[in-house]
Amino acid sequence: MKPERRRDGLVVKDLPDEVLVYDLERHRAHCLNPAAAVVFKSCDGKRTVSELARVLRSEVGAPADEAWVRLALERLGKAHLLEERVPAARGVSRREILKKTGVGLAAALPLVISIVAPTPVQAAATCVMSCATAADGTPCSSTAPAGCFCTCMGFVCVGGC
Repeated sequence: MKPERRRDGLVVKDLPDEVLVYDLERHRAHCLNPAAAVVFKSCDGKRTVSELARVLRSEVGAPADEAWVRLALERLGKAHLLEERVPAARGVSRREILKKTGVGLAAALPLVISIVAPTPVQAAATCVMSCATAADGTPCSSTAPAGCFCTCMGFVCVGGC
């Protein structure tokens, strides 16, 4: 198996202690810790899992092995950051790796944190204050697209996407 990272539809930004990846197709932002970032950047479709483990060991300085790489690949695959999703390996979980290496290395394990980012239209959508004389539950004026709502609660317009 020679995993390959996605290149199309992603915006990758290197920061001092992490890498941020924004998926333009799914409108999701992913934060990769140093271990996950090394695996992601090293997935060129030419390296095997054992070669990725060697790269990870040299870059992170932790006793990373193939289980660490498989954990990273599983997380990157779930986040749709690989060309093809890698099947989950049996017995490769954060808990199993921590049992073998010790709890002190928990922060060094590969970690991918994902959030849903609003589309530009959703981010620009606002509820407009027009509830001064309206009853609770009355729809108020809005620049929100279809599927979003704005309603009066007291004298305040609340809601959104």
